[in-house]
Amino acid sequence: MIKVAIAGFGFMGRMHYGCWKKVPGVQVVALCDQDRRQFEQSAAAAGNVQGADMSCDYGDAVLYDDFATMLDQARPDAVDITLPTFLHVSTAALALSKGIHVLCEKPMALDAAACDELLAAWRAAPQGTELMIGQCLRFRGEYVYAKRLIESGEYGRVIAARFGRYSQAPGWTRDGGKSWFFDESRSGGVALDLHIHDTDMVHFLFGMPAAVTSSAYYDSDGTMIHISTLYDVGGPSVVADGGWGMAKSFGFERGFQIAFERASLVMATNRQPEFCLYPMDGGPFVPELPVSTDSYQNEINWFVDKLKGLPVEAVTTPEACRDSVKIVDAEKLSARGKKPVQIV
Repeated sequence: MIKVAIAGFGFMGRMHYGCWKKVPGVQVVALCDQDRRQFEQSAAAAGNVQGADMSCDYGDAVLYDDFATMLDQARPDAVDITLPTFLHVSTAALALSKGIHVLCEKPMALDAAACDELLAAWRAAPQGTELMIGQCLRFRGEYVYAKRLIESGEYGRVIAARFGRYSQAPGWTRDGGKSWFFDESRSGGVALDLHIHDTDMVHFLFGMPAAVTSSAYYDSDGTMIHISTLYDVGGPSVVADGGWGMAKSFGFERGFQIAFERASLVMATNRQPEFCLYPMDGGPFVPELPVSTDSYQNEINWFVDKLKGLPVEAVTTPEACRDSVKIVDAEKLSARGKKPVQIV
């Protein structure tokens, strides 16, 4: 039995909790949040996707409000960190130092330098201690299919690709003021919290870009609201953009369009079907996905298999997740400086 603890029980903690409960051979033994109101259903945070476990049935899990105490008393085999980004390095490093496996929500840290601190803590941990960063789209069926289609060359080379996600301003907090997500010192802002999903997909599908050219919109106090980036991946035109500038009634939208030499692959929440392949020869069709669209469940299943010593596909590494943050660092620099930035 793998004993798991979850640190941070807002929206994402509840999302992960629901996934952990579905994995055979796993027991959630502890939940931790410094705000104990989070354990009440009425206080549960909301997010921009569905699926979080909003029940108050925590089984045998012990509730804590201090992370270090939880690690010492619950003695989990693994801890799932769904805390705000600025807490990722310190909490993950503490768990790793005790030989506790870590699944940490994306982004890995606030910048690449902080990611390097976490990588150093991981490498200094007892041998065999695992670290995984939850870049969940690497495990979602449509993106896995896209990667395999690109690698197969079945429809020729990629000509162009565009990725995007658009949302209302994040307001799923109870403080009554401006959400902490807008504070780059805590969340990394829109580029690191929202847009990094698509940055990581560009990295996943096309490799590390040589350079980025970004533009952004900032509100009156200098907070980035929207970002758009052109990635130099040595061939196709690849663009990703996204932001928190949409009206509340708009909700949330994400997707991609990939133009191959002999087909187009589209994922769009405002189209039916939402995911479709359009060959140059023949009619459009909905491809059979290699894995499900439940990216959170898929990533947790993958992590558990890795902990069990089972063979897993090479989907992600801590180093790859650090490099995706490095790309976002360059995007922010490019947007502020209004010029291309090389990535070295």
